[in-house]
Amino acid sequence: MSNVTSRQYQLRKQHHRRAAFTLLEMLLVLALLLVLVSVVWPAVLRISAGNRLRQSMQDLNSAFAAARVRAIEQGVMYQVFLEPGGQQYMVVPVDQGLLGGEAAGDDTVTTSASQTVLSGKLPEEFQFSKQTSAVVTEAAVPFAWLSNQPNSKDWNWMQGAFPITFYPDGTAAFDLNQDVLKAERPVARVQLRGLTGSATVSYVQGKSS
Repeated sequence: MSNVTSRQYQLRKQHHRRAAFTLLEMLLVLALLLVLVSVVWPAVLRISAGNRLRQSMQDLNSAFAAARVRAIEQGVMYQVFLEPGGQQYMVVPVDQGLLGGEAAGDDTVTTSASQTVLSGKLPEEFQFSKQTSAVVTEAAVPFAWLSNQPNSKDWNWMQGAFPITFYPDGTAAFDLNQDVLKAERPVARVQLRGLTGSATVSYVQGKSS
């Protein structure tokens, strides 16, 4: 009987030893995981920021394309505004009737006012540069024309921005090079060719799109 009891005691002792060793292993694994996360996490953040930048730049490029297409289809000038040193941008027709004001001309396609203004915003860590290589000749859409729009109170920045005008023939008023910054350093650029009205996006590190 004593031999059985001694054997059971030894088995329990070995079991406790294995449990303690397993706990130590778990702590070592957790420590290694923490070290691995601390090394990998900055790279994950960079990839995530890069994806956000590319998506937002694609949206911005689409806004330029929309301004050109709408100008051609509706037979009126459209203007794109970029917030200097900020994140916001918008596309606006140079026609008070399309904005819900006075009646549009007979030769103008009538569109719902809620569909005429297109607005967007870059992620918070990115901003448009205040420096722009362009000579503006067109007058901007009067801000008062936007007063009846649902989000007009959020567009006061537009009054300090210059218009990038698209004509009904598909051309733009000028060539444009507009940098997008992160922590005051260029990370992307919007390039507009006035003769064709086409906009492209390029990145400081990466392929042009």
